[in-house]
Amino acid sequence: MERRVTVEINETIDIVEEDFSTLQRQPDDETRRYPEEETCCGRAVWCHSKLRYIWIYNPISNCFTMPYNCVTWSSLSWLLTSLILVAVTYSTLYFLMSELMLPGGSLFGLFWMVVVAYALGWSLTYIPFLHIPPVFGMLLAGIIFRSSGFYKIHDHIPLKTTTKIRTFCVTFLMIRGGLQLTTTALRSQPLFLLMLGLLPSTFEIIIIGLCSRYILQYPWDWSFLAGTIMTGLSPVVTVNCILALAEKGYGEDKDLAGILSTATSIDSIHVISMFSICFTLVFSEDGRKNFWKYIPGGLRDVVVGLLVGVALGFIFGFLPYRNAKYVTFYRIAGLIMGSLMFTSGASMMTETGGGYLATMCMSFVSSSIWKQLSGNPFNVRPFQKTLFFIWHFMQPVLLGVIGAEMDLTLWSSQRFGLHISCILLGLLIRSSAAILSTQGTDFTMKERIFVALAWLPKGSLQATLAPLALESAGQIDHPEIMSLATDIVRMSVVSILFLAPLGAIIMMVTGPILLTKIDEETQARRREL
Repeated sequence: MERRVTVEINETIDIVEEDFSTLQRQPDDETRRYPEEETCCGRAVWCHSKLRYIWIYNPISNCFTMPYNCVTWSSLSWLLTSLILVAVTYSTLYFLMSELMLPGGSLFGLFWMVVVAYALGWSLTYIPFLHIPPVFGMLLAGIIFRSSGFYKIHDHIPLKTTTKIRTFCVTFLMIRGGLQLTTTALRSQPLFLLMLGLLPSTFEIIIIGLCSRYILQYPWDWSFLAGTIMTGLSPVVTVNCILALAEKGYGEDKDLAGILSTATSIDSIHVISMFSICFTLVFSEDGRKNFWKYIPGGLRDVVVGLLVGVALGFIFGFLPYRNAKYVTFYRIAGLIMGSLMFTSGASMMTETGGGYLATMCMSFVSSSIWKQLSGNPFNVRPFQKTLFFIWHFMQPVLLGVIGAEMDLTLWSSQRFGLHISCILLGLLIRSSAAILSTQGTDFTMKERIFVALAWLPKGSLQATLAPLALESAGQIDHPEIMSLATDIVRMSVVSILFLAPLGAIIMMVTGPILLTKIDEETQARRREL
């Protein structure tokens, strides 16, 4: 009986193999080596065999077989998917908004500017060896739309609306930065974080203020207003680049991403607080010109941001219950809505950055409590992936809007050299102060140099603060004040055009050279601590 069963099983196997070979066309030996998961549609028996067994990582043709960044069938699939999504999205918005999405409508130019910013930003990243970040292409797309006259954003969208768009987009970047923080970094080097966040920007404010006074011939109050506008580094560029490097394991051995994200927030809060003081001093209407009367306002917003962020972080840390159904969904929703409440509320009440500080504190405190309450090792990776996906689509909106606000007709070739001189002197002092701030830490000299290079990018703060000065000057309608505000905007344009792309390129190129890379196993274990 046992022998009969064995024979029947063998015969069954032979029949299945024989029938299977007759029902489908077998690929040649070269095609057979590819797993079905890496073929176009290997498991779809109703497809033609030539289509079924296309390896998605094969170049489309021999003319595209470059040593790096080949155009493969996978790339073609991604391109077709993107084009279909753009068409479907535009159709949906047209059915909802009707005339607003037609040529000449207020949303038509904005939509296509964002699409072009996304396409150009990611297309330039495929250029080999240059390591161009998507930030540059997205910013460039907005500038092209404005300079070509195709879309003048403020003719269709008010300045207050574009300010809200920037605030909305930057909020998601701050949430990502807060989730990247670790208690290890804050406990081990609190003094270093304060020094790195305060000293470089303070020295640069002083130097640019002096340069504006003696080189550009500004009044004293306008000189230091220009210093606060030009000093702020771009959290969009710096944090985005350091997080991209951290995803690959660079600098994770010393929590460099968490340290720099925290220091970036401190730097931005410090610069925006100083801008609030100088802004009030310049545009004060009640005759009070004593700067010390306005200092407590900035400090108040920083303290309130810390307290409110920590308080709501504790609430979301314990609510909902850690074993509740869909707990991850509710936690992500709480982080997003709480952060938007902070940043939008802060932008309505004052020009300081307490809302961004509250956002980072809330996400950091919440994630820390989740790690402590979890019985098993807690991984924040799902939260980071979700916020990265959202930021992937928020990034072209933010940078496209910033670029569309850069009017190159304001460019003055006569003062271009003077603007460059002020910017370079400020960067020299800033880099030197950043290196000195790392003195006495466990960073190597290469890592200290990278920290100084990470403090170079400019962009988002300049594009946010400079239009505020120009808008306030326009309300006064005084020729001299308008001339000063316009010149500051020109210098901001120069800073953004050069330091946003160059700073990002420098970080992405020097990061793998100057930083230590850890393996994936160590990286995963550190996230669960």
